[in-house]
Amino acid sequence: MKILIADDHAYNRDLLTFVLEDEGHECIHAENGEQVIELYQRQPDIELMLMDVNMPVMDGISATKKVRESVDDRLLTIIFVTALDNPEVLVKCLDAGGDDFVPKPIDETILVSKLKAHARSQEMYNNLHKAHEELRYHKSLMDREHKIVEHVFNSGTNLNSVNTDNVSFYTSSMSMFNGDVVLTAPSPSGGVYLLVADFTGHGLSAAIGCLPLTGIFYDLTAKQGSVGQIADALNSRLREVLPLEMFCCATIMHADQTGQDLSVWAGGMNPILALSPDGTQITATESDYMPLGILDDEEFNENEKLLNYPLGTKLYIYSDGVNEAKNTENEEFGQERVKDILTRYSENRIQHITSAVRDFAGNEELDDDLSMVEFSCEPIVHRDKETDEIVDVGAAYRNAECFPWALSITLTAVDLRRTDIVRQVLAFLSTIEGIELHQDKLFTILSELYSNSLEHGVLGLESKIKSSPQGFEEYYRLRQERLIALTDDEITIDMRYVRGKPNKVEMVITDSGDGFDFNNLDFEDRDDDERHGRGLYLLNSLCATLEYSNGGRTVTAVYEFL
Repeated sequence: MKILIADDHAYNRDLLTFVLEDEGHECIHAENGEQVIELYQRQPDIELMLMDVNMPVMDGISATKKVRESVDDRLLTIIFVTALDNPEVLVKCLDAGGDDFVPKPIDETILVSKLKAHARSQEMYNNLHKAHEELRYHKSLMDREHKIVEHVFNSGTNLNSVNTDNVSFYTSSMSMFNGDVVLTAPSPSGGVYLLVADFTGHGLSAAIGCLPLTGIFYDLTAKQGSVGQIADALNSRLREVLPLEMFCCATIMHADQTGQDLSVWAGGMNPILALSPDGTQITATESDYMPLGILDDEEFNENEKLLNYPLGTKLYIYSDGVNEAKNTENEEFGQERVKDILTRYSENRIQHITSAVRDFAGNEELDDDLSMVEFSCEPIVHRDKETDEIVDVGAAYRNAECFPWALSITLTAVDLRRTDIVRQVLAFLSTIEGIELHQDKLFTILSELYSNSLEHGVLGLESKIKSSPQGFEEYYRLRQERLIALTDDEITIDMRYVRGKPNKVEMVITDSGDGFDFNNLDFEDRDDDERHGRGLYLLNSLCATLEYSNGGRTVTAVYEFL
């Protein structure tokens, strides 16, 4: 160690130097307190001081106080070497910053033992200090990387240029990054899209899936993509990029300009809770499907629900961080508490629920990210984020007019095995000016028509097989098996744009299958589970006319541009 010996007597300095240098230490001398301070300022590598109490100019106690004031994060040991045995003086030495005492006359054995003990402490401190410096360096790198990642996340999830009065939400993370994501985007038709997603886990590992999700969401919503189309694209992409143990629960919704007609796809999320306009009744719409990122393209079902609510209805969508929050007794907050709060309060319901969840958890850390959205079923109002002025987001598309066009495709067995046929057709149609406002509905219609022709017409599958989880798996096993066995089967798709009042698109799909008994199709007064596939009832609500002919092998659908 480098040791400073402070004593006004040269004999004492020389004696201590002789002992210490024999032990391998480096020694420097000071004759008074002022020299001690000067030397320490010039030589910050001094690790230990042997300090006499009584010295001229400045005594050892005063010098110790000054030295202690200038010490930063270094470890400096100060041992007073004194013949004094006055308790009051010894207390002053300790109060000034002294660490130990060595009595005069010096006992060499005691001095060396004390120095060895302090050397061990010095070595331990140096190791801890080195580890601390390394941790501080890595923390600075981590903080810098987190700032960069946070900037990328904020930029990627904040691409929307408008706020929508109908949507309010709360989201918080249990760590720096959030595994929940809430996105909104205006649709070219003047409506609004909403995505509430909850990735497996929390923190950066969960949040990383938000980047591909947000890109696809904003890209398709800008093109008036259908809810089913968005779900299908997200599932395909997330399945490619996420590890096997990770998935994304999601509710995807589009509300038209009235705010009352909704298209919804939900997988793995809590039910959507609809609060009646008078705030007294709640109805729940369950998630129908598995989370995104699990099923492959052939198994994935992008069929959406069409919902209609009375004016003034409030919808609530929330992640499982709300209802699965636990208190100190490991009891979950639960959906009933959510419902109770919704009916108990008339305003600020999200704030009441999130506060109740945190109060319920008490002093315990929340186990998951927390997100909740309120949607008001009222005419959609968009506002510019910067000026807060109302914006007509669909103005640029509303007067667009299509040129007359027609499309005819014949798909043979090799084509029918592909999973991207409908996407390719819609990708072509989306390049035609005037289609933007309607491509979500056109995608839904074409998807249903094609799926029915392929699965029920060509492959001869029945929807009722999927009435149980085992049947669902059996349905897609049979589907894949029969697709592989196809030889001479085919489906033709004919589409054309017809000008008129209103303009319309006519779609005719014919398959080479056996057809089905379309005469017994009844679109009214049946429970969903009894229907011949809910898709037909979705088609009936979207199309101006829907007709089957040719023994059930041909379907003609007309969609009007209203």
